Amino acid sequence: MFFAEVTPLMRQGLRLKVGEREPPLRVTVTILESDRDRNNSNRNTVEASLYVSYGTAQMASRGRIIDPVILPHKGAGFLLSGTELDSQTVDGVHRVWEHRQVWLVVPVERNGSE
Repeated sequence: MFFAEVTPLMRQGLRLKVGEREPPLRVTVTILESDRDRNNSNRNTVEASLYVSYGTAQMASRGRIIDPVILPHKGAGFLLSGTELDSQTVDGVHRVWEHRQVWLVVPVERNGSE
């Protein structure tokens, strides 16, 4: 677990142009193994998740990718790529889409005011 500024570089599997990207999120990044008995994949997976502080000792999820891979990057930080799950209800039917996602992750010091 570490604190970082994370910028999603894709939306629904499509690469975002620089001007289309949201400002970086200041989040806690966790990378954990998920047991196949506790997920819908029916296999062990590695999950990278983003959390923001929400009140006293509570965290709110701001994103998750499975099967993350570190990619080369010339600038500060590193790229983390994986599969993002997106669930929506379409015409009354619950659907789950899988999209490729790439995050630009820049670790930062966390001070006491965050």
